[in-house]
Amino acid sequence: MRQSTANSNVRRRGGFTLAELLISLGVFSIVMAIAMTFLVNGANFAAYNEGKLLINRDIRKFTSELSDHATYSNYFKIFKSFEDRTVVDEGGSGDFLVLAFVDPAAPSKFTQLIGYYRSATPTTEGPVQKFSLSFDPPSDEYLEDLLPDIDTAGSHPEVIELSKGLSDQRLFYNFFNRSITVQGEIIHEGSLKKQATNTYNFTVSPRG
Repeated sequence: MRQSTANSNVRRRGGFTLAELLISLGVFSIVMAIAMTFLVNGANFAAYNEGKLLINRDIRKFTSELSDHATYSNYFKIFKSFEDRTVVDEGGSGDFLVLAFVDPAAPSKFTQLIGYYRSATPTTEGPVQKFSLSFDPPSDEYLEDLLPDIDTAGSHPEVIELSKGLSDQRLFYNFFNRSITVQGEIIHEGSLKKQATNTYNFTVSPRG
């Protein structure tokens, strides 16, 4: 009789009750949830920082490139957008900038046109794209007639992944017909929860 009771106690001590299993599963679930939270937050933080680094790279590249081109251009024109070729006068803003280079021996003839445009509506974000046209021999056509066709919008190389305009919701501001002020916000999909963003504001002037 004593032997049977001892064996029964051993069997009871060797297993887990349903309550013990449920408690163990609950503790395991809590631990896994905490671990997953740390992993997701770590991934968000790393992705957000990567987005910030990409933004800083884009700003440096864009400002340097545009400054170089603008400095050596002869004059500029700003249009409402790539699709809307309405010229923006002094004090106005647009999403399409064209830098004009002319022949020194014949100022009415174009040797090159470089254009930057934001491919989006004023209220949405979109990429900034660029085209460059060279003319040999120099062309004496009107600047507007030399621009790429409207239906080529979006087909040119991308300079900035996503951008919003901050000058009346547009990117380029005509400063007294002498300078271009660029006011925008660069956006990168840097995080699972939040976009990485940064603003940029700089002014460039053609040499005339």
